[in-house]
Parts: sequence; structure tokens; C-alpha cells
Amino acid sequence: MSRRIQLRPSKYKIPVISLTVVLAAILAFGGVAQCAAKKPATTKPAAKSSAPSGPKVLTVVAGQPFETVPSSGSSKLLVTLCAEETAPATFSVSYGKSIPGVGVVEATDLIGPSRIVRANVMIRRVDGDNLIGSAYTPDAPVGAVADLSPTPVQFWVDVTVPKDTKPGTYKGSISFTSQNKTIDSLPIEVNIRPMRLVGSSKQYILCPKTDQESSEAFTRFLMEFDKIGFRSVAIDSDPASVTAALNARVSAGLTGQTPLVYYAGKPDVPTMEDVKAIENAKVASGMQRLLYFCVANPIGEDQVRAALDQINIFHRNRVTAVATVYDDNSLQPLLPLLDGVNYHISMPYVQALINGGTNRTNKWEWYWWDARKSVWDNRINSGIALWRSGLYGCMPMWELSDGADPAQSASSMFSEALREGINDTRYITTYMKALRELKDKKREKDKDYIAATETYLAGFMSKPLDQVTPADLRAFRSKMAEYNMKLTAMAL
Repeated sequence: MSRRIQLRPSKYKIPVISLTVVLAAILAFGGVAQCAAKKPATTKPAAKSSAPSGPKVLTVVAGQPFETVPSSGSSKLLVTLCAEETAPATFSVSYGKSIPGVGVVEATDLIGPSRIVRANVMIRRVDGDNLIGSAYTPDAPVGAVADLSPTPVQFWVDVTVPKDTKPGTYKGSISFTSQNKTIDSLPIEVNIRPMRLVGSSKQYILCPKTDQESSEAFTRFLMEFDKIGFRSVAIDSDPASVTAALNARVSAGLTGQTPLVYYAGKPDVPTMEDVKAIENAKVASGMQRLLYFCVANPIGEDQVRAALDQINIFHRNRVTAVATVYDDNSLQPLLPLLDGVNYHISMPYVQALINGGTNRTNKWEWYWWDARKSVWDNRINSGIALWRSGLYGCMPMWELSDGADPAQSASSMFSEALREGINDTRYITTYMKALRELKDKKREKDKDYIAATETYLAGFMSKPLDQVTPADLRAFRSKMAEYNMKLTAMAL
């Protein structure tokens, strides 16, 4: 189900003449916004907050991520999250007449029990499904630029909280500038929960379709998905170019315990020497494991036979053989030999698991979908649908935008939704950890509360996916956090 954000004209009607006078006065006496580096930083001693009470010149309306920004309402940005988490917010801006080239910058640090430096607040303009922002440098910290007018322009804000940040409420502001003068500001309040959000227990592997595997731009692309929560990225290379592709992943930091994927996906049957060359490149790069994929989505007898021949070569070299499949009839001849399967999410086996089935195979199993097709599907498929399926993880396919820099292609509502889905499973994983620790105490007095939390989770997971809304997921996260904190306190 796709939910495309649409902007609506603001209902605010402000006299143009009075706004022009106010704007001229502010342009004459406003200060230049201070600069900030993009690199996330650790906490600093607290100081007084200079957060404003609200915008005085521009019409600013705050909204909820993945929902249509309302045409009227509060302008205050509110974000609730945990340390070691990135969370989004969104707002729209309009003005009674056209103002070209208005810049949006981080005007203040966020001040509370400690400090979140302004480099940890990234602001981008929403352009359809893409998020447009200027590159951060020490001399040019502009997050986004837009021409303002009576038609609202939407902005997207990502707040990243370093792991050592103290819980509590943090306040600051976002400034709007024109001709190097501050013309208005917007308050932002960040509430950090007193809990540690652990990593997801699911595995996330991105499968990009690209011919730029060894380019610097592709390395930047990988780094963007590393920030989102992907720990592995598939390779679509032949033995002659696999070394460069592996090195790009090393440069992006994707070298952890998660197996990297050698995504063959071609009907050619590699020789023993080809596989040995790939394994040698893996060892030289420092990678710990590769998964070898046979023909991608084999259809027909010829492709199935080629896939079987590939699997035999893989096994003779003692490497793991996996298949990405779309068609169940093509899968059946391969299934007895495969070590793992990456199913399309629409296949009956996967849908049965998502909808309550428990008849799992004993293989490594993921599912995939087209991640450049639907923002909302990305949120659901990388989040609660994946958890409900019980599968090992997911491998969404990501096709780069035509003519776009790969790193720019990663800056979109599609990738934001993937990260939010991953964070949904992080909240569940954190809750499950606290639940297990309390259960291990085996105390009679804890049983009723434990049962209540499990009943809530089971009830939410049984809700039809097409009825789940962004508001439902916000409430669900809040409930998982509440349960986690109480379970943790009870276990002390």
C-alpha cells in the first residue's frame, strides 16, 4: 500500500503588506546564522537554550512523518526517540509572497540534561519522493534551500542522538535565512527516552542494481545505507571485478559479522577457478563470509538447469548456495540443494508466514521486494511484516535513479521508510531482551505483567497490515518502550 505525501495550501491568510514590513526589518537587523559541521558529535556541557516561542513571519505547520502535513496547526516540532536512534520530523513553510532562495540552517544546539550539537539535526526539502539538501561543510552548513511562496514547501528533519546522551527533554530552534540574514526561527523539542535501544535481531541486506560498484560515489551510497541500519550489501560482479567491489564495501565499513553477498544472478556457470578467485578476494579484503547466489529468478527449464549447475559448483567449493526466486514452480527443483532462499514477498509461503503460519523450513530465509516502488511498503516490509514472518531477514532490491549520483539516490522517502521499519524491529528486539531477562528470574509475582505485555504484542501483530497506520506504529513504539522500561526495572 503506497501512501504518497501530498502538500496542501495553508489556510493562514496573512496580509502581504504587514509581512513585507516585518521581513524588511528582520533582514536589516537579523544576524547571520552560525555554521556547523555535518559529522555527528558527542555530548557537551549543557547551556541555556535560546529556543524561540514560534515563527513570527513565516507560516510553519508541523506534521507527522509519512503523513500529509496539515494545512494548519502547531508549528512546534516534537521528536521522541532513544539514544543511538535517528528519528524524523516534518513541517511545511509558506509566506504571503514569493521569497527566492531561503536557506534553512541549524541555528542552535539542542539543550537539555546535556547537549545535542546542531550537526546532528539534518534538514532537507521534500521533492516528491526525494529529499534535497545541500552538502554540509564547515563553511556552508545549509541543510536545504527553497523558494517560498503562498504554496507550502515541505521539509524533512532527521534528529540523530549519540549513544551517551542523557535522557530528558532538549530544546533548540531551526533558523530560516535569506540573503545571509535570519528572517525567522522554528522551535524544536526532542524527548529522549530513558532506555537503550539495541540493534535489530533481523538481518538487512540491500541488493542494489548498479554498474558503479567500485566508484567513490557508490561507496558514499553504501555509507548512507550503513547509517540507515543495513549491515550488508549485495555484489553483482564477475570474478575479474569482485576485488574492487569488495574493497568499496570495506571502505563503507560494511565488514561486520553479517555475511556479505556475492550476487551472481547470471546464467553463466562459474568454473572452479572463478570461485577460488572470488574466495581469494574475500580473504584479501578481510570479509568473513560470502553467500553465492545462482541465477536470479530462474524461469524455464534452461535457467533452472543453469542454476542447478551453479549450485553444484558452489558446493564443490564448500561455499553457501542461495537463490533469489519469484516463481514457486522454478524453486521446487532447486530447494533440496539450496542452503538458503530469498523469496519474493508475494509468494504464498511468505504470505502464509506473515499471516500467522508457522511451517518454516530449516534453511536460511529472507524475502525481497522492489524498494523503489512504495514508501509505505518499505516501512511495513522492513518492520512488522518481517517480524511476523519469522524469517531471518530481508533483501530489498534498490534500483538507482537514472542519471543520479548513487549517494543522492539514497536520499529519499524510500530509504527513510526502510530505516523506520528497521527501528520498529529494534523496539521489539529491545522489549524481547527485557522480557527474557525478567522471565529468567522465574518469579510468580511477575507473571501477570509479563502476560499483559505478550498479549498486547500478539494483538498488534495479528492486526491486518492494510489497517496499520503511521499513528498505530507511533503508539506501538511508545508501548514497547513503556513495557521495556518497566520490565527492566522489575528485573533489578
